Amino acid sequence: MAAVDDSSSNGLARTAIEVSNLYGFVAAVFREEVSEQFLAQLRSPQLSETLTDAGITLDDRLLQGPDQEVLRDFAVEFAALFLGPGEHISPHESVHLPQGGSLWGAETVTVRKFVDALGFKYADEFSGIPDHISVELELMAELAKRESVAWEQRDTEGAANSLAYQCQFMAEHLAKWVPTFCSKVINVACLPFYRDMAKLTMDFLESEQSDIERRIDIAKGG
Repeated sequence: MAAVDDSSSNGLARTAIEVSNLYGFVAAVFREEVSEQFLAQLRSPQLSETLTDAGITLDDRLLQGPDQEVLRDFAVEFAALFLGPGEHISPHESVHLPQGGSLWGAETVTVRKFVDALGFKYADEFSGIPDHISVELELMAELAKRESVAWEQRDTEGAANSLAYQCQFMAEHLAKWVPTFCSKVINVACLPFYRDMAKLTMDFLESEQSDIERRIDIAKGG
């Protein structure tokens, strides 16, 4: 493989960790209702700047409203969107695929095997279903983190390996259902926050699909 100089390697490492952080952020959005800790993060100047760069401006009520009122509204919206009872948008891959429609479908098993094969472990407190959107996004966050470490060490083979898994999982899973999921959220969400986060997720995944290929080419000396 062609050598990558220190400057390029460091830049690619920063890109990969930024990608990992954004995957982790959107995973947190869809994992559970907004907590006090996450609300404080949303209100931080650093995150506000990052979201602004991505074309997202959080509404003033979210940034300035009383904590308990904002948290209550978020909890109600999260439950209505993703939990039910009644009609809601399931955050699970197997529900959204044409051949799916139910929980614990074939794709659920495929995702679980993918996670296991890579040596990742679920948190002890995890009791959900493996093809939940937050789990799939966290998997990509961990793969991008591995990629960043490889670039830091100028290990182009390791970076290419991590990127190959990202490319595979994107093509076989995320790209097949997350845009549909996000479109449904945009159409029915009452709070601007969840519409904005769904749009951010769609745009980010679309951008990553092409950028993963770019980073693979670099890692392989293309």
